Amino acid sequence: MGLRAERKRITKSPDQRRQEIMDAAVRVFAKRGVHGTTVAHITQAARVAKGTFYLYFDSKEHLLGALKDRFVDQSLEKAGALLERVGREDWWALVDTAIESFADFMLEHRDLLHVFVQEGITEQTSDVFAECHRKLDMMFAAGIQAGVEAGAFETSDPHITAQMIHNALEGTIVNAMLYGDEVDRDRIVTAAKETAHKILAPSGATTPSSA
Repeated sequence: MGLRAERKRITKSPDQRRQEIMDAAVRVFAKRGVHGTTVAHITQAARVAKGTFYLYFDSKEHLLGALKDRFVDQSLEKAGALLERVGREDWWALVDTAIESFADFMLEHRDLLHVFVQEGITEQTSDVFAECHRKLDMMFAAGIQAGVEAGAFETSDPHITAQMIHNALEGTIVNAMLYGDEVDRDRIVTAAKETAHKILAPSGATTPSSA
């Protein structure tokens, strides 16, 4: 009786099941490519019946759209959490934290980013990504502007400066993912911190080590 109780089936919430199907799809897409993946491949990887898949998604394309939306939501949530810390913490420490956080987020989603780029799903082809990129730039710019007003940073154009730092870090990581032998996270992060410090530091001022 006790053994039966231990083996009692654990019922998963609809959201948990949906997330598991999405996670399984990422693994399959990364291995087979979007076009080479079928719903059967996804359900097999997720260990669910096809009928279960269709409770949550109308099609493979619908699931791919859900993956884009989830990635965007998580990106903006992470950036928003960092923006809330602006003015409450050391400026340069927060710059370093933001760079580390952004780099780690991208690396945690390496397989998904690889799928997006390989399939041509980028900010140039997706309104969802383009809007996300715009909002991220605005958030980073707001943080830089606050630093300028506090006298910690110096730049004549916080928005363009935010775009430069954002695009440089993102582009370097994506390029390494696609064409490099491996992504050297620490090397990229260290260089990004040094660059950001140099760009944002007031004339003649020194900043804490970014190492």
